[in-house]
Amino acid sequence: MGRKRTIDRDAILDAAEAIVTEEGAGSLTFDAVARRAGVSKGGVLYCYASKQELVAAMTRRDIDRFLGEVEAKRETLADSAEAGMQAHLAATRDENDALAARAASLMATLAESPGHAEVLRNYYRDRLKLFGRDEQARIAFFAAEGAFLLRGLGLVDFPDTAWRALFDQIEQELVVSR
Repeated sequence: MGRKRTIDRDAILDAAEAIVTEEGAGSLTFDAVARRAGVSKGGVLYCYASKQELVAAMTRRDIDRFLGEVEAKRETLADSAEAGMQAHLAATRDENDALAARAASLMATLAESPGHAEVLRNYYRDRLKLFGRDEQARIAFFAAEGAFLLRGLGLVDFPDTAWRALFDQIEQELVVSR
């Protein structure tokens, strides 16, 4: 009796992420993912029954990676009321263009299917809970997220110096207004 073949879900997600990064979310098909991952289309469908499920899994993995970056930056900061928001701002500022474009593209794809956008709603709900009634932190968060999405979707060109200056200004406003 032969060994049961398993499909590496991470390899499927790696292939899907490469496609979105290199070609955009419009090129994300089960056929393209299967070719890139070196598995059958049925193997991809076995792991993810719909394109929305695949995109949601990719988004969850991006969110987990990003939150790990936030936590790593948080550990380098002095313990203060604004440290969590400063870490979020630093992690957002340090996202490279390819990751920003992929994240924005995935968000746009998920938004097309309201039922599958739950992963994003949960992320934003959880992030906003961290700020409680802290209006300055909420404003800083919305400013950073808006800039991130505009940049990632290619709607606003941010040269690196302008990008860093924007985040310096957001952080300064957060700290000074306290």
